Amino acid sequence: MSLRKEEQTLLAFERFLESIPLDRYRKELMPVKTVEQDLPPDLNPLPAVYKAFWAEETIQFPNYEEFFESWWKEHLKPLDDFIRRYFWGCSHEFVFLGFKARLYRTLVSVLTQFHFGYSWRAYCTLPFEASAELDMKGVDGLVHCGSVLVALQVKKETYRPEARGSSRFAQRRKYAHWILEVPYTIAPPEEIRLNVDRAKTPETRARHTLRLFLAERFQRRLSNGFIVFQPEYPRLVERLIQARVAQKDDRDIRWDEMLGILQEMTANAGAGL
Repeated sequence: MSLRKEEQTLLAFERFLESIPLDRYRKELMPVKTVEQDLPPDLNPLPAVYKAFWAEETIQFPNYEEFFESWWKEHLKPLDDFIRRYFWGCSHEFVFLGFKARLYRTLVSVLTQFHFGYSWRAYCTLPFEASAELDMKGVDGLVHCGSVLVALQVKKETYRPEARGSSRFAQRRKYAHWILEVPYTIAPPEEIRLNVDRAKTPETRARHTLRLFLAERFQRRLSNGFIVFQPEYPRLVERLIQARVAQKDDRDIRWDEMLGILQEMTANAGAGL
């Protein structure tokens, strides 16, 4: 049976993700933290990232070396202004490597959210919208459920206090009726199981149990270690959105609350409820 266009694009994107030499870049680029300043709008890499890696149909995705060389050559004037301000006297190699590391960290995070978006288009029915303009406003994906717009933020799970405040939803509320956080974790299941076993309080154990549910049920690793999502994940998120819209419930949902709801949904399905 032939695959739909959206499924073909997802498979092509996964092949591209699997080709990224993560171990090499982890050693070569991740330790480099020389370009940490806020980038001006004309150096924001998101428009270039979306142009190269977010497509309506199967394309030839560039490798990172090709992408970064192209971005660098297309931004020579704003780069020169930025270097004069922050890196006057530094070598070309020093600044080049600093930007290469900075953009790589951005790209890996965005590619993860792209996989969720491509998976949504392949397995779900509700329209899914994504763009650099939305991303710069804090919206990774916009789901259209009838007349209701639901903003998705695909994010790495964290319990840091500054990442849990309700104020983080305020900006995104300008573009959608409500916001849903879609988490992923880079921790392997065996590490999270140790966290569960070593938890000293019921609250901490419950947190790590949710993380384990996420890692084991909704994620898988490609051969190079890149984290991608199982088809069930966007399908359940879509069902959750449809149920909330039908109930006229427009509360924003934090990632840990969302996982708890999905846990109940899968348990009820397993029990035949």
